[in-house]
Amino acid sequence: MKNLILFILVTFSTIAYSQGMKVKWEDNDGREFSITAPSGDFSYGMLAGDNISYNYSNNVSKVGTVYISYNYSGKVSKVGSVYISYNYSGNVSKVGGLYIKYDYSGRVSGTSGSVR
Repeated sequence: MKNLILFILVTFSTIAYSQGMKVKWEDNDGREFSITAPSGDFSYGMLAGDNISYNYSNNVSKVGTVYISYNYSGKVSKVGSVYISYNYSGNVSKVGGLYIKYDYSGRVSGTSGSVR
């Protein structure tokens, strides 16, 4: 019983203190793109008349005129001219020229630079 309570407390505290940070940018035509740190979840906006293309893994590979590339683990690695890098833990570490710093617990602790 004591172990069960300890497990619940540790699990709850981990969930309660987890955080995410959404990094957003626009292309020259006004399409909005974003990636969430640390997870790497990707989202995008479209303009009227935009077509969407998919790759062999059913991932979005093109929105309008913007190409999207993925790394070997299926995470977004490039959106147009913006490169996305991940650290050894699989957390987003760089989006364009924006560096994301993490503390020892894996939480976002700061940023420096800018996406473009």
